[in-house]
Amino acid sequence: MTPLPPIHREMLVDAEPEKAFEVFTARIGDWWPLASHSVHGERATVSFEDGELVERSPAGETSVWATVTRWEPPAVLALSWYPGHPGQRITEVTVSFAAAGEQTLVTLEHSGWEVYADPAAARDEYSNGWPAVLQGFVDEVNGPPEPAWVALLHTPGPAAPDDGGLFDSPLFREHVAFLGRMHERGYLVAAGPLGDAEGEGMTILRMPGRDALAEATRLATEDDLSVAQGFFTVRVRPWQVMLKG
Repeated sequence: MTPLPPIHREMLVDAEPEKAFEVFTARIGDWWPLASHSVHGERATVSFEDGELVERSPAGETSVWATVTRWEPPAVLALSWYPGHPGQRITEVTVSFAAAGEQTLVTLEHSGWEVYADPAAARDEYSNGWPAVLQGFVDEVNGPPEPAWVALLHTPGPAAPDDGGLFDSPLFREHVAFLGRMHERGYLVAAGPLGDAEGEGMTILRMPGRDALAEATRLATEDDLSVAQGFFTVRVRPWQVMLKG
């Protein structure tokens, strides 16, 4: 059987290799997504201890994920990888850190799939899992992304009344409730009707996260029941704010 190729992931982070290595190792518990990628769940902790990567549950149970085989800060970290199964199905993970101008190129390779009964399935599972894990590392090094500003442009939809009595409709109250939820989450900047277009209005949201536009679109089309039920039609537009008072 021809060995399957390693998983290879590269990412640039805005830090020198020393900091990138320190975040990946000493601060792994701050960015690893334990809720979705762990043995004991989101209330667990994970850290390097005496040459091992160890997860601890709130009840004190331990699961060893890996044994350190190379520890060469700030250049290389290598692990014999067997999360929760010491001595079984051991694969190899190597993470390297190389200066790239004012940034660091971090490269992860994960190999040794032949220890699994279904090597291709195991590789596919990790290939899908590593990007989410490593995004947490990148976010921890780079810091949270700048909030994105989004404009929601509302016009009367097919379910709007023909007589123009928008404000008296129960579905308009659903729109107001949506704006209230956006305010409670800290997203709402401003909202109101356009004075020169009957029934049209605009809402400005300030959204956190790297998928801000996609999340704003989901909220505007699904969470706002006035839109979901056709009372309003909405266009979601990214807004590039150049000047602020």
